[in-house]
Amino acid sequence: MRYLAFIFVVLFLASCKKHNFEIDNLNGNRIDALGHAGMGLSSLYPINSAESVLNAISIGADGTELDIQLTKDNILVAFHDENLNNSTNLEGFIRDYTWEEIKNASYNSTQYLSYKITRVSDLMENVVNRSNYLFSFDVKLYPGTGEQATSYYNDFVNAVSLLFNNYNLYSHCFIEAQSETFINELITINGQIKTFIYPQDFISGFELAINNGLYGISIHNDNITKEQVKIAHENGLYVIIWGVNKSSKNEEAILKNPDMIETDALKNLIKTLGNST
Repeated sequence: MRYLAFIFVVLFLASCKKHNFEIDNLNGNRIDALGHAGMGLSSLYPINSAESVLNAISIGADGTELDIQLTKDNILVAFHDENLNNSTNLEGFIRDYTWEEIKNASYNSTQYLSYKITRVSDLMENVVNRSNYLFSFDVKLYPGTGEQATSYYNDFVNAVSLLFNNYNLYSHCFIEAQSETFINELITINGQIKTFIYPQDFISGFELAINNGLYGISIHNDNITKEQVKIAHENGLYVIIWGVNKSSKNEEAILKNPDMIETDALKNLIKTLGNST
């Protein structure tokens, strides 16, 4: 019995062990903890729902990543998937609906609770002390049926620029996008917005970021090393790491010294970074 009690105490003390990370980055040697579309995929709240985002902030996150799409009448909404078919009670592309037509769409992941698609502007209105939190808007480019990319991109960049102007988001918000064309159009319209390229590999992302004068790189944890993060920092590029879904992956990402981490294991990341020195 004494032996079992001793083992319990050892395990308890190990679980309470203080983390000591030597953080060295462009962000004042601090890593910001961002939720993945709010509380992340493991949460009961649907990702990108207002409830998920507001809960992430309430538990102590520095902010959150948010997937954004554009309606037919150029309203930015928070939504991830290419279409509405699998996760809501509607079908088709966001871009094929006006906001009035889509505002009552409900997520189907929770059978007895109704969580609806939200406008990005409504989220900004409902975050108390909004300027204290970081938001990284991940642009999901899914044009409407038969729509040309040129006109779609033009509407999207104008909607993003209007959002940043209306809510003065320049100091604490970012845009992530996979399309170099989209990013360059956004920079042309509004060069004040901090933009991150979202590449499949570090080398291509680094080259695009340097060649286009971007703010940084947003990349999956599996596709970047600590040495590559250092290279990015030495060239003035901030780094967001995502694709992090459990405590061991949180620590793995922290050890690479990025500036921000977007995680599905948000409570653990907040606790781990809170314990660091």
